[in-house]
Amino acid sequence: MKSFPGSHSGINIAKELNTITERWNIPQSKIHLLVHDSGSNMIKGVRDAGYDSGRCFIHSLQRVIEESLKSQPEVLQMIAAARRIVTHFNHSALAEQKLKSIQQELNLPNHQLVQDVNTRWNPTYYLMERLLEQKRAVSLYITDHETLINLTHAQWELLEQCIKLLKPFEEITKITSSGISCISEVIPHAVTLLKYLGKAETAEKVPNLVTMRSSLQAELEKRFTFDDKNKYLVATFLDPRFKTSFLGLVQAERARQKILLEALKLSCDEFSSTDDESSPLRKKRNLNENDRNMEIHDNFWNCFEEVATDNM
Repeated sequence: MKSFPGSHSGINIAKELNTITERWNIPQSKIHLLVHDSGSNMIKGVRDAGYDSGRCFIHSLQRVIEESLKSQPEVLQMIAAARRIVTHFNHSALAEQKLKSIQQELNLPNHQLVQDVNTRWNPTYYLMERLLEQKRAVSLYITDHETLINLTHAQWELLEQCIKLLKPFEEITKITSSGISCISEVIPHAVTLLKYLGKAETAEKVPNLVTMRSSLQAELEKRFTFDDKNKYLVATFLDPRFKTSFLGLVQAERARQKILLEALKLSCDEFSSTDDESSPLRKKRNLNENDRNMEIHDNFWNCFEEVATDNM
């Protein structure tokens, strides 16, 4: 893979994109959508290069969750405390071995605690999920190690509620990370997440995360607006799994109009191509006309022969 020299500015990104398409002889008309992250340089580069822009769904979802976690300080404090516990075991072979012994005594799964990373949100989810699974083993270990501070009862409860609240986000992240995912799934996923967050049942399950739940809703609504994104609307409309089920009335009508316009455009292009003598349609039409002319020609001269014979 060729390296990207120089600054990753919007101007340089635009130049590189056009260079790549020229190198591979890809006409711009063949590129319907260019998916990228939410970096301002990428947005500018794609726009300056003249391509239709689509932000990466998973990257946008990452930003939604990051901002929502920040909205509730006690959640960040709980995650920091949980991270310290996990780090203790992952940095000490002796502590890890002791934890395995406790797991066996308590008949718990022999699972290692998960360390998260700053660049993605779902490892933090897996950190919390695994820590909750090993709550009894970890708590028993900490009783004999005063230097390690356990989560408080309120923090354990908050951790459990975070897992419940973020579980659908984790599932959708896995689905959209697959190689067969497409943009027609973006609107249904976003609409479903908003529906889930707005349900009274969800609110009852996470009573201590009112602020975070509200922030998730607000961030989703801010980052996933599709009224002016025709390609997403059309893709969802044409997907037989979804059609108009996840579109509003205005969105569905806009998708219909866009599809009709594209169909009309294709029809016009096809019609104009028949005027080209070298086109297959024109050649076929000429061939049919020649056949008809030859038939008329033969009939005429047959009549001529008949008249000539009769008059002899």
